[in-house]
Amino acid sequence: MIVFGKQPVEYVLKSHQDKITEIYIAKELPREQFARLKATKKPLRVLDFKKAQALAHGRNHQGVLLEIAYNPLQNVRDMLESGALVVLCGLSDVGNIGAIVRSAYALGASGVVLTDVSLQANAMEGIMRSSAGALLDMPFCVLPRALDLINELKMAGFVLLGADMAGEDIGSFVRAPTLVRSLPRDSLNSQKNAIMQPLRFQNTKWALFMGSEGDGLPAKISKRLDKTLSIPMAHAFNSLNVAHACVILLHRLLCMKG
Repeated sequence: MIVFGKQPVEYVLKSHQDKITEIYIAKELPREQFARLKATKKPLRVLDFKKAQALAHGRNHQGVLLEIAYNPLQNVRDMLESGALVVLCGLSDVGNIGAIVRSAYALGASGVVLTDVSLQANAMEGIMRSSAGALLDMPFCVLPRALDLINELKMAGFVLLGADMAGEDIGSFVRAPTLVRSLPRDSLNSQKNAIMQPLRFQNTKWALFMGSEGDGLPAKISKRLDKTLSIPMAHAFNSLNVAHACVILLHRLLCMKG
């Protein structure tokens, strides 16, 4: 994978030098910057303008490109012990996907799963760039079908939440002393205690499903979820960018203290 752009390159150099396989330089750099790149002890290669532009797909590479070793997870099993997942159903805009990965990592989500979409060959590079490098730390998996994932999550005891304009107000939901899905039935006392506490304080695994940029969550997915949530609007304008909506919902679910 090729990484370029000031923030992603800086993040890789600071936190993931071990993943760098080669460094490409496409313009004369300040002495301090060149010395820092050389200090990584990774192979350095000078590229002409055309080759650098080709690797950057015509975007502004700012003179430095990194080739790194990266592959998303091949299945969701490694995430099933996590407590808070984000599931993106049919999202195709790499800018939105990367922004969600970045925000989810910053707010403390445990992983992001992308389903029901065919990615273009260089899509992961776009997601890496728009995540500002957070993709290297956030568990990320691409799966063909959300419905199959729903079955796995339910078997693993996840509460399944979805974003929908007709859903329950997220503010009311996080404060309500109710439990969406009962905890394992082996302890009646633990169930009673759980029902007396808001969802955020329970030792409950949950996944937040976000729909595509244009159509939202398909009905076949929404009807399989435990609860749909909405963000109240101040005006009669009921449309938020999916990445913005996701970060608001995640903040309420992960960070609100009542």
